[in-house]
Amino acid sequence: MNIEGFITTIRNLIADNTSLALTSVYSPELPQEKDNICAVTPIGGNPKYNLCGSSHIKQTFRTLIRGTINDTTTRALADEIYSALDLQRDIVFGSNKIVQILAITTPIYVGKDENQRILYNITFKAIIE
Repeated sequence: MNIEGFITTIRNLIADNTSLALTSVYSPELPQEKDNICAVTPIGGNPKYNLCGSSHIKQTFRTLIRGTINDTTTRALADEIYSALDLQRDIVFGSNKIVQILAITTPIYVGKDENQRILYNITFKAIIE
C-alpha cells in the first residue's frame, strides 16, 4: 500500500473539485491559524485476499473541515468536499488504483475550535487495488 500516494491523491481530488472557498488541504491534522481548510487522515484499513492471489484494501479515512464562524458557509464547504469524493472511481496513483470511494457518513458537526470556527467531519472508505 502506498499510503503517501493515496493521501496525496485524496488531497488533490479535494483541491481540484471544490470552490475557491477552500484555501488548503492538509494531512494528517489541521494547523491552528487558517479558515476554510480541510485535513485528510487515514483511520485504518483492511486487506482482503482471494484464492487467485490478488488482493485489495478497504482504506477508511476522514476529512476534518474547519470553516469560519458562519455555519451556513461552513456547511456548504462540507457539502462540496463530500461531493468531491463520494463515488469517485478508477483513480490511478503509482502502481495502485482507487476502485471507488464511498462516503460512510454525511457531514457531521464536530463543534467549534477555540476561535469559534466551526468543524465538520466526513468519513469515507476507499477500495484500492
